[in-house]
Amino acid sequence: MPSAKGQPRGLSRRQLLRTGAQIATVAAVGSAIPLTAAGSAQATVASSKHFVLSGSGGNPVWRATLHQPYWAMQSFAYDNVNDHIYFAQHRVGDSAGHNGDLWISKTDLSGNVLGAMAIQGFGHGSSMGVEPTGSGTEPYLWIEGSDSDDNGAGEKLSRFQFTDGLTLVYSSPSITIYDRTPTISSFVKLPRPAIDPYSNRLLIRYATSDTATRVWRIVVFDMADAVAGRLSDGYRLVERAIPNNSELGLTDSDLFQGITLCGQYAYLLYGGPGGPSYIVTLDLNDTGGSYYDKFETTAGASLPGREPQGTAIWTVSGAPRLAFGFSSKTEGSPDTFDASVFYKSDFVS
Repeated sequence: MPSAKGQPRGLSRRQLLRTGAQIATVAAVGSAIPLTAAGSAQATVASSKHFVLSGSGGNPVWRATLHQPYWAMQSFAYDNVNDHIYFAQHRVGDSAGHNGDLWISKTDLSGNVLGAMAIQGFGHGSSMGVEPTGSGTEPYLWIEGSDSDDNGAGEKLSRFQFTDGLTLVYSSPSITIYDRTPTISSFVKLPRPAIDPYSNRLLIRYATSDTATRVWRIVVFDMADAVAGRLSDGYRLVERAIPNNSELGLTDSDLFQGITLCGQYAYLLYGGPGGPSYIVTLDLNDTGGSYYDKFETTAGASLPGREPQGTAIWTVSGAPRLAFGFSSKTEGSPDTFDASVFYKSDFVS
């Protein structure tokens, strides 16, 4: 149950449950769940149900070794057309001139590596989106680009097609890198993308300030507008603030570790290495420092060096699942890393 602090301001609990009927149960294999009603306004999106964060779930990927075993997984996203996962891996520790380098591992749904791509000078890889292009074809990846001094974090938003075996350098691209940095008036830097495969929308987490105490917000666009580069104020569907750690009842060591979107709700992952991990539910139609729910997950509690890393929407027979990942570490010379993914699939009834 949401805390009193987390009660949504735009909808009462009873209204939420009533409008939640707009999300149907999967009636047959291959039938999709409609997550939103028709139409949306610039300030709000149509009502939908949200995931139940407590209770049982699943663990489809357990301690998978990705393409680069000495680099830690930072985020992941699904190609829900071709049943593939794409993981972003970042170099561990400081490395002069290489903080923005990432490996992208393409895997099957169990985490077995099928291909890989090196991208250099991009960023930290803390969130990513996968835009499928059709059956049997490689998707477009959405991820930060233009490595900065913010711990190797990217200043801009990039879109490019995955190409197995390619090394893509941001400053001299071997394939076209589309700049999809938002131009909304509140944007300053550090865009972090996620794609909702149901409403076909792009969410971007971003900083509104260039100072150490940044204010974070999220904005949502239709994918058609995002792909075309229409990312200005006039095209946004909704925009709101993200609560800071104090407003969420978290400590400074509870790091932001990923974000995704499903219908009316955004889901954020927080936590540090070896500590507690939290999933936070935000209502896009709410405002300010409010949140709908916060849940401490013990998934993967036995993992050595457990650290939450990434969250995404995975579809199975047309039904959405809220997937969230953890990186784990085996100490050695050097340390090695692997990736695990868990999910929740139940919606509030």
